[in-house]
Amino acid sequence: MTANRRLAKRYAKALGELAVERGLIEKVQDDLGRVVAAIRSDDAVRFAVENKQVPAQVKMDLLLTLAGEDAADLTKQFLRLVVQKRREEHLPAMLDEYVAYADRARGIVEVEVKTAKPLGRQEADRLMESLAAFTGKQVRLKNVVEPKILGGVVARIGDLVVDGSVARRLERLKETLQQTRLESVG
Repeated sequence: MTANRRLAKRYAKALGELAVERGLIEKVQDDLGRVVAAIRSDDAVRFAVENKQVPAQVKMDLLLTLAGEDAADLTKQFLRLVVQKRREEHLPAMLDEYVAYADRARGIVEVEVKTAKPLGRQEADRLMESLAAFTGKQVRLKNVVEPKILGGVVARIGDLVVDGSVARRLERLKETLQQTRLESVG
């Protein structure tokens, strides 16, 4: 894990703990989501936030405006702290880490599922039900299309990878056939 990711995780955890304590998990996520969406999509905003020459007060005013008047006080305090500590360029990573923290607090696990073609609604629903039963948690599915797996599914749940792809099955069949041939000859 990089130093930037560790920093983002530290800030996100502190914010997450306070948000849980105050019952503001969703609200803070929405507030920060608006800010980071603007940073990610608008070059001028990204330049202002990441540029060391832009005065801190200008950055703070910009971030608070992006958060919106209805932003939670906790979000506003967090943004002020981030600018004060000169960590504003890490806001997108902080949001990513905050979402992961918030998901854990809500009992949600994100599962990346690789398939040869996009999953249909019914396939995705059945898969989410199976994965929810397997993990014991609510599942958020992220479908990644990767044609080289030929068919089946490769699911990543945190550090665990479950490979049920056709490509992997063919590879195992090939290994079995090679071993069988060697045993038959010997």
